[in-house]
Amino acid sequence: MPKKKELMNQAVHLFSAKGFHHTSVQEIAQAAGISKGAFYKHFDSKESILIEIFKQYHEEIIGEASTVQFSEQLDPLEVFGRNITIKIERFLDNQEFFLMVFKDFLPNENKQISDLLHELQASTTVSHKKSILEAFGPKVEPFLSDLATVLGGMLREYFITLILENKQASPTKLSAFIAGSINAIVQQLEELEPVLSEEPTFFGQRDEILKGIESKIRTFSTEKDKLLPSLELLKEELSKKEPKNFLIDALLVYLKQEEQLEHDINRLKKFV
Repeated sequence: MPKKKELMNQAVHLFSAKGFHHTSVQEIAQAAGISKGAFYKHFDSKESILIEIFKQYHEEIIGEASTVQFSEQLDPLEVFGRNITIKIERFLDNQEFFLMVFKDFLPNENKQISDLLHELQASTTVSHKKSILEAFGPKVEPFLSDLATVLGGMLREYFITLILENKQASPTKLSAFIAGSINAIVQQLEELEPVLSEEPTFFGQRDEILKGIESKIRTFSTEKDKLLPSLELLKEELSKKEPKNFLIDALLVYLKQEEQLEHDINRLKKFV
């Protein structure tokens, strides 16, 4: 196992058992079988290893949920429920770690950690919007922010209850209840008005970013003949009901090589 990965694994174990503030860099290094000095070849500080752990958990959860595909066996609502199940299962797999986070970090106590949590929360909200849109179709687009807020709120409150009150719950049963609750709201949308409707729609935000990328290519790039066809291929793939994720990833990597596009590509990744 790579030493960086081993350090992260040992840090998770120690943070969960002792708490973040009561775990030293020396203890993490010793548990991984290296010196304290060698630790700093991989991480700048104890905070930096915690940030990497957060990012890894987040990427694994979002990545695994995004691999659930529509098939003859699963209709869109079942895919939605399965996505929620995955998020619940991964949270419960690491609940000791998240309990430590709840206990050791008050809101805004540590700016570095607080900023990261806000960033991950924004990414999670985009993921919620994407899964809701795929499950229920364009009719919910004006309500995406509201529905994503309800979904995120339900998950967050259940997570807090399960951890702080040490309650047990079946991930499948819980996800079925949450998905069913969102479905019940969707069935009543004709009688409701959006509350958080001031922001651009999910697709609207994505289209604006794509337009900005195209404009920069046409204005600044010396590789227009190569980049514009790649961008068109990306747009085409994104518009499909079942896009090829590997192709999208490859095109994003290719376009990101253009320095002028790096920031926009990073923003776009939140909407694919």
